[in-house]
Amino acid sequence: MRTSDRLLARTVRRHRGPVAALAVLRLADAGTALAVPAVLAATVDAVLHRDTGGAPIVAICGLVLLVTLVEMGNELVEATVRARAVAWLRAETFTRMLGLGLLGRRRFPVGDAMGRALESTAETSGAAPSGLDLVFSALTSFAGLVALAVIDWRMVLVFALGVPVVWLLARLLIRRTTALTRQYQRVHGELSHRFLDALSGARTIRAAGTLDREVTRVLVPLAGLREAGLGFWEAQRRSGWHLAVLAPVLQIGVLITGGLGVAAGRLSAGELLAAQLYLMQAMGLLSQVGIVAQIGRIRGSAERVQEIFDEPLPDPGRGTVPPGGGALSLHDVTASADGRRVLDGVHLDVPAGARLAVVGASGAGKTTLALVAGGVLAPEQGTVRLDGARLDALDRAEVSAAFAFAFERPHLFGGTVRGMIGYGDRPVPAEAVRAAAVASRADPFVSRLPEGYDTPLGGLRLSGGELQRLGLARAFCRGARVLVLDDALSSVDTATGNDIEHAMDEALHGVTRIVVAHRLRTARNADLVAWLDEGRIRAVGPHVALMAEPAYRAVFGLQEESCPIP
Repeated sequence: MRTSDRLLARTVRRHRGPVAALAVLRLADAGTALAVPAVLAATVDAVLHRDTGGAPIVAICGLVLLVTLVEMGNELVEATVRARAVAWLRAETFTRMLGLGLLGRRRFPVGDAMGRALESTAETSGAAPSGLDLVFSALTSFAGLVALAVIDWRMVLVFALGVPVVWLLARLLIRRTTALTRQYQRVHGELSHRFLDALSGARTIRAAGTLDREVTRVLVPLAGLREAGLGFWEAQRRSGWHLAVLAPVLQIGVLITGGLGVAAGRLSAGELLAAQLYLMQAMGLLSQVGIVAQIGRIRGSAERVQEIFDEPLPDPGRGTVPPGGGALSLHDVTASADGRRVLDGVHLDVPAGARLAVVGASGAGKTTLALVAGGVLAPEQGTVRLDGARLDALDRAEVSAAFAFAFERPHLFGGTVRGMIGYGDRPVPAEAVRAAAVASRADPFVSRLPEGYDTPLGGLRLSGGELQRLGLARAFCRGARVLVLDDALSSVDTATGNDIEHAMDEALHGVTRIVVAHRLRTARNADLVAWLDEGRIRAVGPHVALMAEPAYRAVFGLQEESCPIP
């Protein structure tokens, strides 16, 4: 059994109660459908024999009422099954994606991930209803054949000639639609990713006057989308065309056999009518194209969802973070992104309480080093230790508590400004939020907001510098032993940046700091500088010592003759 089929089975078992209720209703639906021909045949024979009793009419009316109630129940319970299944699948998918972290984002681009989490899960949620439709439709068709055999076995022999052809067409159709569904949803995910990418760069597109070019780029996948969509409908058309030819031939053959039976006296007029109605139910076996195609779409969608579930989650760890001052050690660390090795055999020791500046040319691996050192990104090989303990062996919640991050573009989580600053896995007292905002120099502009710290984030317009100061405040109030700053002051003016660095020295005394640095002043004020060059540590030491290297000075755009060694 495919792993995607096991996912479908899990989805059904997870909601076995509503699925069982739906199965009962589908059974009742099949039973009433089978009862209609028999009751109708009895009514016709009674009328032809001038039986004036009202029992057949009452039976027909009761049956119509029962069919209506069963149909209403089917619609209600099926909607419940689908809603619960899609809610569970989406919760599992989002949980898995967030659990994968940066590795998940690199493996599944945003547009593709959203397609899997929304479109693919919606299709997959139909596993139980569509499966029951297929099963009970087949059972109804089989029961129709049995009833037909009871009336006249000769008619069944004629019908049976088409069964092997139907089985072969159904098998080919489900295989083809499964593959085409995967292709369609993959291309749709690529289209969504390009569209979201264009939206995020809308200002750049407008400034560069490249709207037409970007529209063309975004719509490139449409050709593949059209190919997959047309292929899907073409597969159904071909199967439907074969069945459309086969069905009338078999139907005419069966009715000719039944007509000969009436002429020979084996069948009555009512039995011939019943045979016609049961034949229509048996013919359902030849008209399963829609259901089979739906099963193919469901299986293809489940495979897309299962690909997320197949990605291994990082080991949650069980160890406890040992006491210490935040000493970090990286040994033979290697990491890659987009098929390119970003860090290559990095060895680095950061003493507890030290301020380490990470410098290097663009693309040298500075951000990746900061993420690996802070436990956000697991290295492909090598180890990272915090106060002597391996990060990958420690409980993730404790690792999260030991580190705090401030990024170049902080995200506005938390609902309000106060919630954004205090956002994390532990509640933060109001006084700590205010103190962190004061230290990051965010308090003056926050106090001027309409509702101060309780101002909702929705619709809040902030400059890049203001946003970064809020991100710094969020990092400060974590009370972590290691603070990682990834270009977190790039949008802050020089005077405010210097003020914030002084405030950090006072508020974060004794806290280990890893700072991705682009400014000369930041490297100068650090205790140590790690100089990255093409993914490798070229040198580690005080800024003053490294300034003797011309290549180091070139990282800051300094010429040898214009910048004396401090």
